[in-house]
Amino acid sequence: MEIQRSTCVLIPTLNEVGTIEMVIEGFYQNGFEEILVIDGGSTDGTVEIAKKKGAKVVFQKTEGKGNAVREAFKMIDSKFILMIDGDGTYLPEDGGAMMAPLQMGHGHTVGHRFSDMEPGAMTKMNRVGNGLINILFSRVYGEERGDVLSGYHGFRKDVVDQLFLTSSGFGIEMEIAIRCLSNRVSTVVVPIKYRARTGTSAAKLNPIRDGLVIIKTLYSLAQTSRPMFYFGIFGMISLIVGGLLSVYVGIEWLYYSEVHQIVAIISFFFLLFGAQIMALGILSEIVLELHQKRIEWIGEKI
Repeated sequence: MEIQRSTCVLIPTLNEVGTIEMVIEGFYQNGFEEILVIDGGSTDGTVEIAKKKGAKVVFQKTEGKGNAVREAFKMIDSKFILMIDGDGTYLPEDGGAMMAPLQMGHGHTVGHRFSDMEPGAMTKMNRVGNGLINILFSRVYGEERGDVLSGYHGFRKDVVDQLFLTSSGFGIEMEIAIRCLSNRVSTVVVPIKYRARTGTSAAKLNPIRDGLVIIKTLYSLAQTSRPMFYFGIFGMISLIVGGLLSVYVGIEWLYYSEVHQIVAIISFFFLLFGAQIMALGILSEIVLELHQKRIEWIGEKI
């Protein structure tokens, strides 16, 4: 129970009146004493209930879940942080399992919702979307994280301080996964139970709009964490376009004696641009690898 007393439970909320009491009470029953609720402007009584149950309540300054999480991280001084949504879909009873790897020296834990998900807890569209994003993450970043969009996370405070998060909305979970991977933070995937929403709790995430935001986050952060992927997409497209145009020009010249000078010039520029972008991606990968090795060397010396 020692780690529970050194942990701040962080709960971002927005109109969770039907579940917030159950969530807070569940953490008290499981030995957690410090609970911080950061609210995005609830109008249904969520704030009043959270205060009544003894949680510290603060209001976020700017809109969006990502902003709420980043603002709250700066306020917390506890050695450990356990972050959970306030909608009752995650269980406080899993808090101990989420924190155990941190006590053993790991820097980050993420709850795996798909290991024990109640029927109806997630729509088919959300299941497919989550699956595709998890596959995309593992292909781009070369590591399997199980459930990168989970809202249940545990952190050591020193790890949080080095993440440099920038996401303002629902891309925050994806950014956490990418930043931890880029900083080589030891992450443990923890099986958890995921329940269907209860009471008046309503989903805040729009599958299409926020799904695109999450994918955009994955791609934009690849610029500094997987530059070959980031630059390689444009480079490959340019090379393919240039190659197809070159084939067309060659066929027209060989079989019909037609000379398409303008098309040939365009194909040359596409090929040149593609080659330069691919070279930039390779060079960036080398620089990134050298930088990471330098950071590791400095860490060993310290």
